[in-house]
Amino acid sequence: MATPIIECIDLHKSFADHEVLKGINLKILTNEVVVIIGPSGSGKSTLLRCMNLLNEPTAGKVLFEGYDTSAKDIDINAVRSRMNMVFQNFNLFMHLTALENITLALQKVKKVPKKEAIVLATEALNRVGLTDKENAFPGQLSGGQQQRVAIARCVAMQPDAILFDEPTSALDPELIGEVLDVIKHLAETTGMTMVVVTHEMGFAREVADRVVVMDDGLIIEEGPPNEIFVNPKNERTRIFLRRVLKEIDDMDPLKPKYEGVTLEPEAPSVTFGEPQMMKDENPPSDQGPSGTLGRWFGFRGGRKKK
Repeated sequence: MATPIIECIDLHKSFADHEVLKGINLKILTNEVVVIIGPSGSGKSTLLRCMNLLNEPTAGKVLFEGYDTSAKDIDINAVRSRMNMVFQNFNLFMHLTALENITLALQKVKKVPKKEAIVLATEALNRVGLTDKENAFPGQLSGGQQQRVAIARCVAMQPDAILFDEPTSALDPELIGEVLDVIKHLAETTGMTMVVVTHEMGFAREVADRVVVMDDGLIIEEGPPNEIFVNPKNERTRIFLRRVLKEIDDMDPLKPKYEGVTLEPEAPSVTFGEPQMMKDENPPSDQGPSGTLGRWFGFRGGRKKK
């Protein structure tokens, strides 16, 4: 088996007396797109932040390209420059243009000369469809455009892996599709290793090589999208997916459903209360069934070909 680019070994994380991660073992292979799903509060974002030591694990370790990131002789900033992260809230410098937000990281972190940094930044903006916005300030951009600049900033750094922490959760519903399309395009065209935490089930179904399901600080199931979404083995996965699909139905009965996606009947002993909207779930879009957002919510489209 190939050597993983990222490996979490018996990873634990506590905040005071609250244990968020309870022994995570996970391997991410080079060029793999892994999507992490699960109920809010299950530890997904904390796991991502532990991978590049934005949160320091309480116990266990994270290996990046075979090196223990918590070792005393490791330059964690060098690790982060090769394992970039896209945050929920963009984290752009408001006083800098889109182009300057990208060139700053290249010049300060990777010591790239200014002229070369401008070329790389321009290419990255072109990849995310924002060539005409290079001189715009963040305040002049929509939320979706700001997130695309943040993605371009990561792409320009030419990292070995990108971590996406719920990249659409801070966006208005009509802007979600454009960001998901950019991530999907990068996954299909660059072969870059990606770990994506998201509540967008259609996106996970279509883009992931492997889906990891978390609940209560543990990985309860993982596998190819077709297995997870069509015939999950774990009862808690079934409950989670049924609630999410029910919420989509409740939000807009006209949204298209992914053809052929059905779950096997749950065990007779399992009962379901009225599902509650997860706090990070986005409300419905007024785009029709043919809209981009409708496709992501409703599972339309097949998984990417490799």
